[in-house]
Amino acid sequence: MKLALASLALLACDAQVDADYAGEPLVRLHGTAIGFAPADVADGAAVRWNPQRGSDLTSGPRTALPMEAAPPSGLSVLVLGEPPPDAYFAFDAPEPRIAEGALLLTRDGAPVGNTIDTVLVYVDGLVAAGSLAADYLGGTPAAGFHLYYLQATEDLGAAQDYLAMRCGGGDACRDPRRYRLDLTPDDLATSLQFFRSDR
Repeated sequence: MKLALASLALLACDAQVDADYAGEPLVRLHGTAIGFAPADVADGAAVRWNPQRGSDLTSGPRTALPMEAAPPSGLSVLVLGEPPPDAYFAFDAPEPRIAEGALLLTRDGAPVGNTIDTVLVYVDGLVAAGSLAADYLGGTPAAGFHLYYLQATEDLGAAQDYLAMRCGGGDACRDPRRYRLDLTPDDLATSLQFFRSDR
């Protein structure tokens, strides 16, 4: 289904997910599109995963997601499965794998909007207190999906410093990692804001 983002007017009357819908979603995220022109149209959503490899944290795999419109200004993004294997990163064993991804609105697969300061995170096991995973996640969330705020920082925390050194050190690896994650107060019930962007 397509969504005219200026007013989020429906271009089709059926509010159901299209015929290749893969089943009940694991997570249903709700949000609003902001700052779009009348000609801007989205027909889907995606997660661009950050596997914490190298200095370009936007070069990870992308998972396409169905989107449903909720006129006049809302939308829902359906997460149908766990992240792909190449989306994950981990610290020292036995710490759990983590997947972190930017949420996008798309048109014909190309980005037309994103959430600026909120990311989707998946944790695939127990997070031990005092571990690097706990430092990265700002605590010990339960296994599964969560929504986090991404906050810019001047200095690297212990977990980000570890990842920067694994990348090779230096400003090229450290600068993209000057942020921390804070669990949103409402977690998966957080209302997302998607802003016009082609990145």
